Amino acid sequence: MVTFLLATVGCGSASSPSDAAGSETSTVDDASSDSDSTDGAEVGDVSVTGGAVATGGSGGVFTDASLDPAIGTKAPAITGTNFDGDAVTIAADGRPKAVYYLAHWCSHCQAEVELIMQLAADGMQPAGMDIYAVAIAVSDERPNYPPSAWLESFPGTVMRDSASNTAAEAAGVSGIPYTLYLDGENRITARSIGSLTTDQIVERWNALAAGT
Repeated sequence: MVTFLLATVGCGSASSPSDAAGSETSTVDDASSDSDSTDGAEVGDVSVTGGAVATGGSGGVFTDASLDPAIGTKAPAITGTNFDGDAVTIAADGRPKAVYYLAHWCSHCQAEVELIMQLAADGMQPAGMDIYAVAIAVSDERPNYPPSAWLESFPGTVMRDSASNTAAEAAGVSGIPYTLYLDGENRITARSIGSLTTDQIVERWNALAAGT
């Protein structure tokens, strides 16, 4: 299992890995364990069908398999629940999707959610793609708890991860914010690690909707 520790590294706000220095993300420490104090209502059972996504690099937006071997591979199907207990599945369903893996205590995740909400409110989300948020690394000892309140107005489908971060591990999360861009067959067309600008978010959404 993993826990997410807030640390500053250069990554994520550039359009390519080489431009990534100077922005920030939160990183993963595989040697640590999850908090035992997590509220059970804020996490839920998660099941995974298929192999885990290869862990990502230090940060950036990746669209080329020569730079990120996960590009073009199929992401596992992930099934869990939202904060109301309703079933949620992220899998091949014929629709492209952006899947955001976010922690309530991560300031970069909080900023990205604000951008996503504003873009959706402004009508910038293409009709041909879906948006998901997966609440990961939940701890009632960290800021901005609970995630259910934080993501209540998220303009898409929300899934809660398990206490042991099953969904995050299956998705290959190495830093947050973390996003997988999946085509209708659940193949990874792009991956981003670290904060994105408004233009980058819209660019990825439009690329998904266009199938590019």
